[in-house]
Amino acid sequence: MTEIDWSDCPIVETNPEKMGGVPTLRAWRLSADSIVDNHDYGATAQDIHDWFHVPLADVESLFAYAEAARDWADARSVR
Repeated sequence: MTEIDWSDCPIVETNPEKMGGVPTLRAWRLSADSIVDNHDYGATAQDIHDWFHVPLADVESLFAYAEAARDWADARSVR
């Protein structure tokens, strides 16, 4: 799996004081990578919303950002 650079995602923050600097959803103590990993293993945006009570729009935004970041990384590796 391609590692995702979350630095430009507006709903993700990296704070050394929060979860040791792991990229998390803003206002949540949920790892962005963990949410995307759940999706990779078959969880839907609705599942994530139901399990963690994260706004559905945020989950969908996170998935869209991750997909675009992976597409960009894959395109660069083809060169």
